[in-house]
Amino acid sequence: MNAVSPPSSPTPALAGEALRFDYVPRPGLFKITLLNLVLNILTLTIYRFWARTNVRKHIWSCVHINGQPLEYTGQGIELFKGALVVFAVLGLPAVLAISFVNIAYGPEHPAVGGIQLLLFLIVSILWGAAIFRARRYQLSRTLWRGIRGGLEGSAVTYSLTYFGAMMARGMTLGWSTPVMNFNLQEQIIGGMRFGDLPFSFKGKAGPLYPTFALCWFIMLGVIIVGIVLLGAGIGAALGDNLTQIFGDILGEQEQPSDEQAKNIAIVIGLLVLMFLAYLLIYPMIWAIYTAREMVLFTGYTRLGTAQFNLRATAGSIIMLVLGNFLLWLVTLGIAAPFIQQRLIRYFCDRLDVTGTVDIDKVLQSKAPLDSMGEGLADAFDVGGL
Repeated sequence: MNAVSPPSSPTPALAGEALRFDYVPRPGLFKITLLNLVLNILTLTIYRFWARTNVRKHIWSCVHINGQPLEYTGQGIELFKGALVVFAVLGLPAVLAISFVNIAYGPEHPAVGGIQLLLFLIVSILWGAAIFRARRYQLSRTLWRGIRGGLEGSAVTYSLTYFGAMMARGMTLGWSTPVMNFNLQEQIIGGMRFGDLPFSFKGKAGPLYPTFALCWFIMLGVIIVGIVLLGAGIGAALGDNLTQIFGDILGEQEQPSDEQAKNIAIVIGLLVLMFLAYLLIYPMIWAIYTAREMVLFTGYTRLGTAQFNLRATAGSIIMLVLGNFLLWLVTLGIAAPFIQQRLIRYFCDRLDVTGTVDIDKVLQSKAPLDSMGEGLADAFDVGGL
């Protein structure tokens, strides 16, 4: 008689809940934009710290996770205090040093250039710290279901990595970009927390290189073709006068004739046209790589057993950036809050999550809150929203 096998137990369901991101717009952003504009003018832009906070509170509240909105608890006074500290520590000494050298030795003294070069180096080194501290501040002021986010790690380490990435890009003609971007993203995502639950970022930069190489060589070909077309255009338009024209441009003749001035204008016009074409073509080509990087990095990101996936394409990024640029151009930058809203909505609409997060087991973060906001980010005009 055959033994009866015991019934197999059902596969246990994963603990927690799946995450769904939605952007649920609500009225009020236009009113906030107008109020911020008026108060910025009346306060000579000092109100911008409170303006930025008001925009964040509105946009954050439109981001719903599983039907419940995010909450932004930052305050304008925190951003203002941070800016004052940075000005006292960095801005004021720089102004005093340059003013002293100008008065004591004159504006043409080499010491003026030396101080300016030193300031450029300091800003370059601190740029990454500004980004890191801005992200940490924003996450620490972002709550969902009463649990706040956080960012652990060292701003100094991230800043030195960021500075090294900039140097490496220049020395490798950009070929270090995938590796360095991966390292920077790993430091940010790996340090992120939702309460006491850490995010993780695992993967490799290698899969980015085929797309990077494609964009790099296409861009190189575009530059070569552009130079050839520029030379042909100048040669066809100016002919035998080309040598004389470049002499005029280099200042060999103080007062060019009307004909020479016309020829110089043609050369300058062609150069400007080529530059504008470059500004248009460059982001369109590199949008292919940007989309690939965004998709890959999002796929490397996990929270608990949940894995994030982003449906980004080069075409959608081009349309997003083009629309934001036109919106900024038509409104002279006044519609910046709506540009920020479009960015956040883009990610919410295209972000999918597989797996679950056991929200009930997440405890509140015990990391201390900074009393000051994004001083460096405001000074350098970085930090996102």
